[in-house]
This record gives sequence, C-alpha cells and structure tokens, in this order.
Amino acid sequence: MAATAAATVTATATAAASSCSKRESAGIAAPADLAKKAKKARSPPAEEMEGFFAAAEGDVARRFAAKYNYDVVADAPMDGRYEWVRLRP
Repeated sequence: MAATAAATVTATATAAASSCSKRESAGIAAPADLAKKAKKARSPPAEEMEGFFAAAEGDVARRFAAKYNYDVVADAPMDGRYEWVRLRP
C-alpha cells in the first residue's frame, strides 16, 4: 500500500511539473517577468489622465444631479423630487 501511495505522489508531481512547462511554452509570463514588464511601462501623459478623470467626475455629478436633484458643482438645489433645505451651521 505504501508503494501505491508513493507512486501516486510521484505521478502527481510529474503532472504538476509538466503543466508548469506547458504554461511557460504557451507564452504565459512568470511573476518575475511581469515585474520586469511593469517597470518598463510608462504612465499616460498628465493631460490624458486629467481628461479621463474629468470625464468620470462629470459623469458622477450628472448621475447624482439626476437622482437627487442637486447640482454638486454649483452647490445648489434643483427643481425635482426632493426639497432641499439649508441648515444653519
């Protein structure tokens, strides 16, 4: 019985080793390769990032205004479903 268990472990280890070589030959990068590629990558230009985040922020502001009838950019209530009341500080 011990010989059977040893044979099973050996067969499993061999299968695991062969699956690793398949990944490497299939073009899947190892974690060390990914770290090297990440260092080589450059971030996008500041103008592109600013445009991306400005568009996302505008989209969030429009959805909030449509849902809660409040303009967060102008910090003013709008006509709609909710009635906004200013509280004294």
